[in-house]
Amino acid sequence: MIQDFQGVEIKAISACVPKNKIGNDFFSDLLSPKEIRVFEKTVGIVQRRWANENVTASDLGFEAATNLFSKYEINKDEIDCLIFLSQTPDYKIPFTSNILQHKLGLKQSILCLDINAGCAGFIQGLSTSFAIAKTIKKGKVLFIVAETLSKILSNKDRSTTMLFGDGASAVLIENTGNLDSKSFFNFFSDGGNADAIQIPDGGYRNRVTSKSFVETEDEKGNVKNNLNLAMDGPRVFDFTLREIAPSIEELLEKANIKKCSIDYFLLHQSNQFIIKQIAAKLDVEADKMLLNISNFGNTSGVSIPLLICSNCTKIEKSKTVLMSGYGSGLNWGNSVLNLSSTKIFPIIEI
Repeated sequence: MIQDFQGVEIKAISACVPKNKIGNDFFSDLLSPKEIRVFEKTVGIVQRRWANENVTASDLGFEAATNLFSKYEINKDEIDCLIFLSQTPDYKIPFTSNILQHKLGLKQSILCLDINAGCAGFIQGLSTSFAIAKTIKKGKVLFIVAETLSKILSNKDRSTTMLFGDGASAVLIENTGNLDSKSFFNFFSDGGNADAIQIPDGGYRNRVTSKSFVETEDEKGNVKNNLNLAMDGPRVFDFTLREIAPSIEELLEKANIKKCSIDYFLLHQSNQFIIKQIAAKLDVEADKMLLNISNFGNTSGVSIPLLICSNCTKIEKSKTVLMSGYGSGLNWGNSVLNLSSTKIFPIIEI
């Protein structure tokens, strides 16, 4: 699927992370000092942020949005749509965007949507936001993406617990009518490998029972129950190296954009080694492929806006960026757009 938009822009981006820093020494019961050094060198994660037990993804999203409103002048009554994207919502019912509409003081004549999406979610949510904004004259969409993945991890599972962090971002999208502003998206899905990243129980295919809480140990010594996140690392690794670079090349070709005209490549912060391999396949210079995984880990759909805000001074001076998200689903998607008129605010902590 390919999309293109004209006259829709990102006007402001804010991001928020918990203050609680979890260094790799926290996992000394799982890995030896030598194994931790290898992990840091290859995966690239030195620390990640985990929310406190009583802090939800929507709490982080609320703070990111409040920070945006405090720094960017906007009449909140002009916001026509609120989208909340997360795999860790407050409740199954009601949907979280409705709760945030009230907490943020937004008008009642507003469209509220929740999207359940993972590491490709920022691209998917951005596309949805652009499409809705485009249908409304001077339409404005507030897009919040937030995750507290720490709450679904087993701290006895080396394949997941060291990888993921928590965070949130708020993005304001507007139909400005500026015809010089063009953006392009493409998307892919492989539901045949949906179980490569999965929480087996807790939905209505496999309801929660007493067996859901029983911990099991795999052949590599990883311990988890069926309410914890499970990931087939080798399968996900092969997927990313096989699919992502060609999908980026395809978007650039269809959009008639030369690779050399991209100021920065903003990839989902999944794994330092994977990102560098994709860069090599694309023949992209290292200084154009931005990283922040060492400080925040893999924050799923939050990772791209978090990357933008952690490089706010650098990216504000750029014109054209390429974003790429990939992960659970399996889903992957890319976008090329201009951020030269976007207000990008530094990351805040709560």
